[in-house]
Amino acid sequence: MRKKDKITISVVAIILVVIAGMWGLDFQSEYLTVSQVKLNTSEYMGQAVEITGDVKQGTLEIGTEDTFFILTDGVSDIDVFYNGERPSSLAEGAKVSVRGILVSADRVDANFLVMGCPSKYGLD
Repeated sequence: MRKKDKITISVVAIILVVIAGMWGLDFQSEYLTVSQVKLNTSEYMGQAVEITGDVKQGTLEIGTEDTFFILTDGVSDIDVFYNGERPSSLAEGAKVSVRGILVSADRVDANFLVMGCPSKYGLD
């Protein structure tokens, strides 16, 4: 087999492996605003959602295991209940992005928090 044929076969094999590896990835992951979720609660109810906003002043409650706060985009608010390791920079007024399940029109049970804009960390 010629060297050129071996290189061509290798390149095709690498491309196929990359395509197969990316097959199940969701490239449309997009963080929503609180207002977008509140306007379309029936669409998101019981579903995994990714929401970004600010921790509303005066609402952050940190327990031994659970954390509660209201996430706001300045127009709409939603309650966030989170159980897990808290980022050290979690504070009132801070920008935060959450992932979780929308359990009611006014509440999301989050299983992931990241401070700041998710695109900064390559998460969107």
